[in-house]
Amino acid sequence: GAAGTVKEVSLTTYGVGSQAFVFSAGIAEGVMKAAGIKTRVVPAGNDVGRMLPLRAGEVDFCIVTGATGWFVSHGTGDFANPAWGPQPIRMAWRGGNLFVGFYTRGDEDIKKLSQLKGKRMGWVPGSSAINNLNLGALAFGGLTKKDMVVVTLPSHGAAAKALTEGAIDFYNFGTTGSRPMETAASPHGIYWFDLNPADKAAWQRLYTWAPWTAEALCTRYAGKEKGIKPFHTVTYPYNMWAWDRTPVETVYAYAKAMWDSYDLYKSRHAELPNWNHENLANIKGCLYPYHEGVVKLLKEKGKWTPELQKFQDTQLANEKKRMDLWAKALQEGKSKKMKIGSEEWKSFWWNRLKEAGLLR
Repeated sequence: GAAGTVKEVSLTTYGVGSQAFVFSAGIAEGVMKAAGIKTRVVPAGNDVGRMLPLRAGEVDFCIVTGATGWFVSHGTGDFANPAWGPQPIRMAWRGGNLFVGFYTRGDEDIKKLSQLKGKRMGWVPGSSAINNLNLGALAFGGLTKKDMVVVTLPSHGAAAKALTEGAIDFYNFGTTGSRPMETAASPHGIYWFDLNPADKAAWQRLYTWAPWTAEALCTRYAGKEKGIKPFHTVTYPYNMWAWDRTPVETVYAYAKAMWDSYDLYKSRHAELPNWNHENLANIKGCLYPYHEGVVKLLKEKGKWTPELQKFQDTQLANEKKRMDLWAKALQEGKSKKMKIGSEEWKSFWWNRLKEAGLLR
């Protein structure tokens, strides 16, 4: 059948050594065994470098988090410039959830986010997702960046290391990451903030900074072995992405191969059991349409529901609204002599999305 005509695909992802690079390789192995499709995994240094070849059609897919997918689809952060703006990015596979936790050292006398006032927070220039997550958590606790002592650090890893060493008091990280593991294992221990799911107003404040997240109970995290109880925090999926114009045949063939090879790749990485059939149809924390190739597969497997169709229609309608709004905002920005892509423009565009109810 048509699937047999796809022999090789390529995908971009995070650098060699990142968990995404490792699980991309695990998926590639399974897909090769199940369907004979070869996967070329191309590591790239930053989000624009990972997305550019996908948009240009030089690669078929990209594996990055839902945070990056959100920035691309909304034309925000690194994508709030004339070369980008809101893009028609599609889910080619909805992967497992990434849990991000907000934390401090266990021996600090801080148990609520609101108690962080006047404390030191890590800040990584150019890392919109990381910084916005921190601002979202502060907003959850009724605080702003002005309430904090901001400590600029060169990278995500360096900032988390600074927390372990006591150079900062507050940061965020993937809950199973090596850095929080080091904090938990240190003499100071780790303390994860619990974001009360009942406090709807606080969640709304968080979403104005980190709209790509959803609320969930985290049960896999650093310090669990030391008796730390599960806590509520933010989650968003790791996805495989395509462009709206990536051929349906390519996306369908690869998604089918992933569906068929789940039992082969699930043991290749701690995260891969979550790249399962059930999660493929899980729209929690997703604000992006599925690619037509995936819709075709889900329909074939009897998993496409009226709820998914409604979700799909909503996402496509919102995408069009964002693109129309971007065109209007560009005119407005130019008439105000704004430099498109500047910090002033980025916050102007973010506020436009917010006013239009299009952040989420």
